[in-house]
Amino acid sequence: MKKEIAANTKEAGAKREYRKCLLEGCNEDVSDRLNKKFCCDGHKNVHNNQIKTRELEEIRKINIALKVNRRILKRLLGDDREVLTTEKKLTGLGFNFDFSTHVIISKRKKHKFIFSYNYGYYNTGYGKYKIVKSFYGDEMPE
Repeated sequence: MKKEIAANTKEAGAKREYRKCLLEGCNEDVSDRLNKKFCCDGHKNVHNNQIKTRELEEIRKINIALKVNRRILKRLLGDDREVLTTEKKLTGLGFNFDFSTHVIISKRKKHKFIFSYNYGYYNTGYGKYKIVKSFYGDEMPE
């Protein structure tokens, strides 16, 4: 193994540069191998779990906004097939227009329906929005 390390350092150039473990707060030397980033498996696991935790927190905030939007659309629609409402009413209930799951364009009139899961809306103009419910395979309103 020492011959291997010596061969790797010769191939990389002459001097070995000092590198420390990537885990924040650990100053352990990892210069013995060129591709080594952590001093031990435990530190690698902690580092990767920290990254995953940050990513999951971002996704959690987005999912909360999407669920809030869906609940608002569902409440306004009730048992109706479609309903008209105002932008003021939507925003007053806490609807956030920045978050959606997907967009469907209606076949005939080419309206752009923006969805939060299976509840969607489209801007009819003049601050009014049509709210609809759709499941995969259902026909969209015109």
